[in-house]
Amino acid sequence: MRKETRTESPARLSTTGRDPAPPGSPPAVWAAFAAQSAWKSWAIAGLLCLVGLQSIALARLASRPPEFVLVDAAGRTTPVRRSVATDAILKLVADKTRPPEMTVVRFTRDFLHLALALNSTTVEANWPAALAMMSPALRHRVEGEAAAQRLVETYVKAQRRTELTFEEIVLEDRTPTLLSVRAIVARRTGSLVAGSGGTASDRVEVELAERLVAPTVERPDGLEVEEWRVAPLPPTRHGSPGPTGR
Repeated sequence: MRKETRTESPARLSTTGRDPAPPGSPPAVWAAFAAQSAWKSWAIAGLLCLVGLQSIALARLASRPPEFVLVDAAGRTTPVRRSVATDAILKLVADKTRPPEMTVVRFTRDFLHLALALNSTTVEANWPAALAMMSPALRHRVEGEAAAQRLVETYVKAQRRTELTFEEIVLEDRTPTLLSVRAIVARRTGSLVAGSGGTASDRVEVELAERLVAPTVERPDGLEVEEWRVAPLPPTRHGSPGPTGR
């Protein structure tokens, strides 16, 4: 009797309905990884929303009108919100914060001394200091003209000194942003070495437009020279400068 032998075909793997988890991975661990990935995505989205809200808040704070403090004669302070300030309070603050006339006179004297009393031994320091008291536009223009004329180098080699006598400094007009100042100055120029060389004298009228700016370390008086013009004047009757004014 013959024995029948059966040949079994090898088992085939079916790919239909395959579990996406890696082989041998416990289902609970794979689910935990998936949940953690989703949580990170929501956390990133939440942080982006928080950053956006902070940016909006900072922009609103930056655009909000500043608050200020009123100080009376006894030194007592009163904080005032600009949103509730009246026109009268705002005008009072503007009047209190603008520089007084004596500050304007002192600022003008300091500037003219640096710009006009040129001395061979100090011009290298005084001329840049005078430029620093000008507005950026005026400083750029005057600095270019002085460089083209080699002003500093010429005065250093000339070995001359200039003395100023202020006959008058007057604050002629004032607007919320600009001041109009007029000064009359007598100049006497001579040699650095006493008794050598001659001396020369002249008188000039200086008209200045000074701009009101926010007080800073570089602008402690809250002023800068916006424009200036120097015009010669005839000498006094006896050839000597007049009395020194303010």
